[in-house]
Amino acid sequence: MANPNFKGRPKGTNKVTITDPSLGKYYITQDEWSYNLVRKNANSETTLGYYRTLQETLKSATKYLALDGEEITLDNYINQLNNKLDEFSKSFN
Repeated sequence: MANPNFKGRPKGTNKVTITDPSLGKYYITQDEWSYNLVRKNANSETTLGYYRTLQETLKSATKYLALDGEEITLDNYINQLNNKLDEFSKSFN
């Protein structure tokens, strides 16, 4: 049974929030176990996935940013993915 007095993360744990203008309405959190991709909504936040590496997280963010509720052709989708990945690599170098 869970401890009713325990709230939040245990003491001694580390959590880092990674933001960047190229991520738009998304951001990444990192803890001891994973990288988490989070989307900021108007009134809340939605965790979109848990990943082992930052690279996997950025690839997933790129897919969400490329689609973003649109219907596009395969060529345009691939071009948008490549452009966003290039943008990420430039911002981190």
